[in-house]
This record gives sequence, C-alpha cells and structure tokens, in this order.
Amino acid sequence: MTDIPLPAGLLDWLAPLLLIYARIQACLMTMPAIGERVLPVRVRVAAAVALVPLYAAAAPALSSPAPLALAALMGVEILSGLVLGLLVRVVAMALDVATTAIAQSASLSAMLGVSDEMAPHPIGNLLHMAGMALLMALGLPLFICQVLTDSFALKPAGLWPDIAVIWPEFWQLVIHSFTLSMLIAAPFILGGLLFQMLSGVVARVMPAMPIVFVAAPAAILLALAALALLVPGLLGIWARDVLSLQPAVLR
Repeated sequence: MTDIPLPAGLLDWLAPLLLIYARIQACLMTMPAIGERVLPVRVRVAAAVALVPLYAAAAPALSSPAPLALAALMGVEILSGLVLGLLVRVVAMALDVATTAIAQSASLSAMLGVSDEMAPHPIGNLLHMAGMALLMALGLPLFICQVLTDSFALKPAGLWPDIAVIWPEFWQLVIHSFTLSMLIAAPFILGGLLFQMLSGVVARVMPAMPIVFVAAPAAILLALAALALLVPGLLGIWARDVLSLQPAVLR
C-alpha cells in the first residue's frame, strides 16, 4: 500500500485545533451533568468537537510541530481542562455528600434494594439526577462556555496551569463544598437528632412500649414528608451556588 500524502499545511492548521479540543474535552469529562458516566461517550466527544470552532481564534500558531512536542502540548491542555472541570465538580459534589448525610440521619440509606453499580441509598440517586437536570435547565452549558472563554483568555493554549494559584483555591472550594453540604442536610440532621431525643424520652416514660417498632416507621414517614417539602428549595440553593462559582484561577 502506498502512503497518501497529506495536503501541504494541513498539520500546521490541525495541530492548534487539537490543542483546543484537548482542553475542552478534558473539561467536559470532569464537569457535572455533562461528564456523568450515564452520558454516552459519543455525546461528550460530539459536544467537545462542536465547541472547538467557537475557540479557534485562541489557537496558538504552530509551524510543523514535532510529534513529541505536540503530544507534550496536548498533555498540558488536558491537565488544564481537568483542573477547570474539577474545580466545578468539587462544589457540585456537595449534593452527594448532603444526600448521604440525609439518608443516614433519616434511616433511608437501606430503604430499598439497589444494585452494586448505584449509590447505596435511593434518595441520593434521585436527588443526584434531579440536581443534574436542574443544572442543565438553569444554564450549565452557558456556564461551561463562559468558563472555557475565561480560561483561554487568561491561559492561552500551551501554557501550564499556575499551581501556586490553583492549590489554595482548590482547598477553599473543598471547604466551601463541605459547608454547603452541611447546610443542605442541616434540617434533616437536626430533625433526626430531635426525633431520637424525643424517642428516648418516650422510652424512659413508657418502658413497656416497643419504641423501636413505633419510632422507625414514624421517622421514615417524617423524612419523606420533609423531603417532599424541602428538596425543591435545597436543590435551588445548591444549583445557584454551583452556577455562580468564580474560581480565583479564572478571575
């Protein structure tokens, strides 16, 4: 077989676009909602390819780069994209931490049998999917485009991310995420504590009463009622916090 010659200048035109694609694809892989495993890989690749022309103007000028040099630059861009998506996902993970705390405090962690591939509590699965749908409805695609725009404006393709700025910002976001998760789960944690204290008082007053058989169904019923009333507002607080995120690395 004979090799098909490439048109002159094709590599010079294609290499900068590969760098743009590498950052965008890595960012989408770690973003909430669009980076979920339930989303087919073809969809994520198609979304990244569709975004490449929007940022073609940010592509650096490369003249016949060597394969090793091009691979090194793509590695830098992949790292930059992973950092962008991870900074947002750290805050989005507050919902999963909060739902775990809610399920444990409300005795809902083992309410239904689920497969090993899913989270150990159905409440977490339900709220996770609801949160991802809410993010998409409130403008997550526009938020991702804005993050990428700021990233290419501040860090042109081929430049290493500033670890001295990213590392302190990452830990601040971890603290913020944990605080947000406890804020979301606070009504259920406090309610569960008060319910357990009340059950202890009743058990002391009426020792002959089978408090476990009475309190367990009541706790689950009250938790489900609280979920129906509070979840829309709690998801709104979480979604607005995620979409208003402005890491210092992008300022």
